[in-house]
Amino acid sequence: MKQDSTRNTAYTVDCEDYVHVVKFNPFDSGDACSLIAYGGDNYVVVGTCRFQEEDAEVEGMQYKTLRMFHHGIRVDAIAWSPETRLDALPPQIRFCTAASDKKLRLFTSDLQDKNEFKTFDGHSDYINDLVFAPKEGQEVASVSDDHTCRVWDLEGNEKAHFVLRSPGMSVCWHPEEAFKLMVAEKNGTIRFYDLITQQAILSLECEQTPLMSADWCLKNTLKIGAVAGSDWLIWDITCSSYPQDKRPVHLDRARLFRWSRVNENLFATTGYPGKTTSQLLVHHLGHPQVPAIQQKRTVAFLNQFVVHTVQFLNRFSTVCEEKLSALSLRIQQIETTLNILDAKLSSIPGLEDVRFEVSSANMNSVTNGPMAQTTVDQQTAVSPQSGQNNIHEEGLQKTEVVTENVRTVAKDPRYARYLKMVQVNLHAQVLIVILAVKLHKENTVRQLAQLSLCQGVPVMAIRNKMISEGLNPDLLETPDAPVPAWGDDGKAEDSSDSESSFSD
Repeated sequence: MKQDSTRNTAYTVDCEDYVHVVKFNPFDSGDACSLIAYGGDNYVVVGTCRFQEEDAEVEGMQYKTLRMFHHGIRVDAIAWSPETRLDALPPQIRFCTAASDKKLRLFTSDLQDKNEFKTFDGHSDYINDLVFAPKEGQEVASVSDDHTCRVWDLEGNEKAHFVLRSPGMSVCWHPEEAFKLMVAEKNGTIRFYDLITQQAILSLECEQTPLMSADWCLKNTLKIGAVAGSDWLIWDITCSSYPQDKRPVHLDRARLFRWSRVNENLFATTGYPGKTTSQLLVHHLGHPQVPAIQQKRTVAFLNQFVVHTVQFLNRFSTVCEEKLSALSLRIQQIETTLNILDAKLSSIPGLEDVRFEVSSANMNSVTNGPMAQTTVDQQTAVSPQSGQNNIHEEGLQKTEVVTENVRTVAKDPRYARYLKMVQVNLHAQVLIVILAVKLHKENTVRQLAQLSLCQGVPVMAIRNKMISEGLNPDLLETPDAPVPAWGDDGKAEDSSDSESSFSD
C-alpha cells in the first residue's frame, strides 16, 4: 500500500488485473475493517481495508486480500449481500456479479474450502446494475439494456418481471420497506414499483437524456439523486416529480451518482470513462455553489476572445509597420536634404576661408562653461585651424593660472551668475554666425536681425550691473584669475535681487 499524490488521490492498491468495477460493502459485516470487491477481465478480488481516519494506529491505509475468485469473463457490476459476515464461524462472503455474457453469478464462500457460484440466465442484453434486498438478502434485482427489470431469488428463479420503456440504468431497494423498488431508465424517467402488486406507484422526470445513474438516499428516503447529460439532479418526492435542484458538473457527460451513507447532503459524481475530465467530484448541498457557465457559452466566450486578440495583433502589427515605414522614409528624406545642402555649400567658392571674430572674454566663458565642448566643435566646423589655435592658447592660460588652493573668479558665486549670462550671449552669437554661413542667401541680413533679438543680456548691461554692485567687470575676461579680497569689490547682494533686475 502506498500513498499517491500525483492526481490528488489518497491511496492506491496495486492490482494484477484490469479493474472495471469497484464496490464497498454497504452492510455491517461484523468487523472493524471495510469489505471491498473489485472486478476485472477474469477475476473478482475480495479484501479488507482500514483507513487512518477510522483508526489512529493505522498509518495511511491497511489493505488485505481475502480471496481471489476466478470469474472467466469481464465483470460489469457487483452487489454485496447483507448476509456477508466476517464475525461468523465460519465467516461467510456472498456477492453477485453481472458479466459481459448477459448473465448473473452468485458467489458464496467461507474463505476456506467452500467456494460456490450459481448462474442466473434470463436477460437478453447487457446488465447495467443489480442490488440485493437490504433486509434479509434473499432476493436480487437487476436491470438491463433489454428494457427489463427482473427480480430473482437465490436459486436463480425469476420472481418478478417489469417491462421498461428504455434501457434500465440503475436499480435501488428501499432501505426500510422491502416491497418498494426504484428503477432509473435511460430516457430520463425514474419509476417506483410495488413488488407485491407489481405495479408502478410513482415516477420522476429529469427532462433530459441520457440518464446514466440514480441512487436512493439511505439517510433520507425522500431524496433521489441522479446524473443526466452533464448535470446532477436532486428530487424531493414529496414536492414534485421534477428536480428540486440541478447543476452542471461534468463537461464530458456524467456517469455515476452515489449518496453518502452517513450524510444526506453529501454525494459524489464521476465523469464518463475515457474522457479527459472523468474525475471524481464530491458535492455538499449545504454549501452555496455558483452555477457553472454552460459549455456553449464558455466556447462562445473563448472564440470571441481569440478572434478579438487576433484582430488586435493584426491591427497592431500593421500600425507598427506603417510607422516604421514612415520613419524610414523621413530618415531617407533627411539624408537626401543633408547631401543636397552639403553639395550646395561645397559649390560656394571661398567658403572655406570664412572667419569671424569672438572677444577673448566670451571665449574664456565658453571654455570654462558647461557648453564649452559644443562651442569649440562648432567653431572648428567653420574655421578648423583657428579653433584649434584658440583652444590650445586657452588651455595654456588655464594651466598657468588655476591652482587647487586658489579660489578663481569662475568659482566665486558673485561672479558665476554674470559669467553664465556672458556664456549664453556667446552661444547665441556663434549660432547666428553658423546659420549665416550655411544659408548664404539674400534674406540673411533680415534673419540675423531677427535672431539678434534672442541673444540674451547685452555685455554692457552686464558690466554696468557689476559696477553698481561693487564688482570688477574686467574679471569676466579672466575667469581663471584669483578672486580679489572681499573688501576690494564690496559686499555682494542676494542673487535673487541681482537677477531680478534684468527681468524687466
